Amino acid sequence: MHFHILTAIPHKERTAKRLGKRYNKEVKKQLTMSLISDELGQASTKKKEFLGIMEKLIPWSQWVGIVQPHYYKGERGNKPYDLELMLRIYVLQHLYNLADDAARNEIIDSRAFSQFCGVDSSNQVPDGDTIGRFRHILERNQLGEAFFTNVVESLQKCNLMLKKGTIVDSTLIAAPSSTKNKEKQRDPEAHSVKKGNQWYFGYKEHIGVDADCGLVHTLETTAANVHDSNMVVELLQGTEEDVYGDSGYLGAEKKDDAILVNNEGHPIRYQINKRPSQLKKASGEKFELFKAIEHAKSSVRSKVEHVFCVIKRIFHFCKTRFRGREKLHQHCCTLFALANLYLARNRMKVA
Repeated sequence: MHFHILTAIPHKERTAKRLGKRYNKEVKKQLTMSLISDELGQASTKKKEFLGIMEKLIPWSQWVGIVQPHYYKGERGNKPYDLELMLRIYVLQHLYNLADDAARNEIIDSRAFSQFCGVDSSNQVPDGDTIGRFRHILERNQLGEAFFTNVVESLQKCNLMLKKGTIVDSTLIAAPSSTKNKEKQRDPEAHSVKKGNQWYFGYKEHIGVDADCGLVHTLETTAANVHDSNMVVELLQGTEEDVYGDSGYLGAEKKDDAILVNNEGHPIRYQINKRPSQLKKASGEKFELFKAIEHAKSSVRSKVEHVFCVIKRIFHFCKTRFRGREKLHQHCCTLFALANLYLARNRMKVA
């Protein structure tokens, strides 16, 4: 007779087998999660599509070249963060109206933001203080204006700005009215103004827009109480034949510093909309004629509202968090540069 001797499997081997099975389960789980992660990374969303459009439109190499002379050289201390990474974070702050710490958190939380910045680890994302110091460098050296000028020149090279007519308009930017600060006072450079039956505290952005393409070519920032008609001279380029504006600009051509003749010696026509009360005084055929004229003016002037729509509805910038006119002006220069690129996206040749 043959007896099969049943030998007990040693305890260590049984433990190893159990651990092996558990390890295989963990590996399968990780592989499954990585596949899901890759699938989510490739999924298309509106945020990814929007950032993809802006990625192609922004002239990164030119903007990096503008900032490079003013950025840290890394001669002492720790190696500075990559300049293009910092610039991309700065752009994200404008596109989504993010504070310094909020920008860091969003880049870590959002796959679309991290892909836009080119980072795959939280260790590669600078903290809020570093982001703020980079923003201060751009503000001190007025590089927001440099970005805006760069975009305007690029649009002119593409023959998108004809300079034959300018639409002038302005919008209010609210400022914090809190006095909970060291000085115990509101922003001294901002001012209160009454519009309709409501009071506003903050600043006013005055823009000059090309009447043909609807893109911004000039930008000025003032306190909110500065009247629109006082800023017309600052918004004209000198090549215009026509100037369009709403009824807030009535009488602009009668001011002492008004520009009545362009650089070529041709008279400038001020096509300013009349107030509704002025139209009511006319009657019969004259009323219909005036109404048709005002409609023709408004059909051109309405292009300026597209710019404000991008700034306030897409970029969500209605209230500043900065104290001081110059900081706000540099911020708005970058904002309107990005708005110009977004509005011209279908007319620009992008590689």
